[in-house]
Amino acid sequence: MMDKQMNKAPKDLAVKDVAVIGGGIIGICTAYYLNKAGKSVVVIDKDEIGKACSFGNAGYITPSHFIPLAAPGMIQKGLKWMLNPQSPFYVRPSLNIDFLKWLLSFAKKCTPQHTLASQQAILDINLKSLELYQILHQVPELDFEFHQNGLLMLCNTEQGLNDEATTVCQANKLGLKAKMLTPQTLRELEPNIKLDVMGASFYPEDAHIAPYEFIMAMKNYLAAQGVEFRERTEITGFTTDTVTQKISGATTANAEINADEFVLANGAWSPKLAKQLGLNLPVQSGKGICVSFDKPPVKEGTKLKCRTPFILSEAKVAVSPLDKSIRFGGTMELGVLSSQESLGISQNRIKGLTKSAARYLPDLDTAQVKSEEFWSGFRPCSPDGLPIIGRVPQLANLTIATGHAMMGLSLGPITGKLVSELISNEETCLDLTPFSPSRFD
Repeated sequence: MMDKQMNKAPKDLAVKDVAVIGGGIIGICTAYYLNKAGKSVVVIDKDEIGKACSFGNAGYITPSHFIPLAAPGMIQKGLKWMLNPQSPFYVRPSLNIDFLKWLLSFAKKCTPQHTLASQQAILDINLKSLELYQILHQVPELDFEFHQNGLLMLCNTEQGLNDEATTVCQANKLGLKAKMLTPQTLRELEPNIKLDVMGASFYPEDAHIAPYEFIMAMKNYLAAQGVEFRERTEITGFTTDTVTQKISGATTANAEINADEFVLANGAWSPKLAKQLGLNLPVQSGKGICVSFDKPPVKEGTKLKCRTPFILSEAKVAVSPLDKSIRFGGTMELGVLSSQESLGISQNRIKGLTKSAARYLPDLDTAQVKSEEFWSGFRPCSPDGLPIIGRVPQLANLTIATGHAMMGLSLGPITGKLVSELISNEETCLDLTPFSPSRFD
């Protein structure tokens, strides 16, 4: 941990109760529940609020996603897909020591034992977050679209269908109302879209929102409540006190931001700041891409219209019908955040996504899809597939909230509420043991 430093930047006159580092879905929800708890809050982001990973999110709220990323077979798939630059899951070769350690830890967790041990905790935190979304949607000042139309997992292979049937059985044992659909029952559910599939699983409890719309609604509400936002403000260091074991300030180019409590919630960039505090945070970036259409690109005389969001199971492509658009997203590319290629989007990834989507959606006209319309973002991935939420013993006033991978949008509200409860010294509404930062020590 860093010793107490002298900084040239002047200190802010007003000391906040809490400084939240990161203005994505996790940071904005944390600010919301801290504000509800009566705390004065400043949210700091190196870019614009909500314009990083949360911006292009599929928008899924997913009790269905109770199986962690570190699941049996992922290592074998990763090795196989490394040979295919258009594959949905790709590990970029790297000799970075932190990345290699992360991969080793990830491999050790890809076991049936870990999957079974994690399922209930992942389901519980997702269900609690869904409940909080339902409450938030009833707040008059928060105007955002919320649809609880369920989620479909579409399969176009026998193996994919069998795998989904197994997952549905697990879901039923955990209390979810999941079920398998035949092509006929699928057409009855979604009659306005042509699907080339063998069947699907259906999770009626799932919901979806428009992510950026939700974040802007939250930001506007919080600004009216007195929450301060520091956008385009990059933190370059911290002032810490080894006697009290606390952070007293976060240094930026213009000033030192002072607070009684600090929350590290800046996603894939969290490890970089954690290192400045002497902490090793095992989070790696998982790059994903997406494209949104106001009008779906379909062949002449056809249409692509549906109510239910769906995932193309074997291809790992998510399709989200929103009020004013439809969004396609997917791929997981590990090991790119620190590379020169991290800012660009691989043409192979784009081709892989569009070709995969066309196999399930025969009316999709891929010739109309322009590569320059794609967007990319970085998901923060922990090696065991569970988020990292909790305090760290090294610094008494620091709370970690990152590592949510593909569940960041889904778990935003519950993460914010849990962080608020920790900082307010309240009993947390969920057991945080499975998500503790100390589990990696």
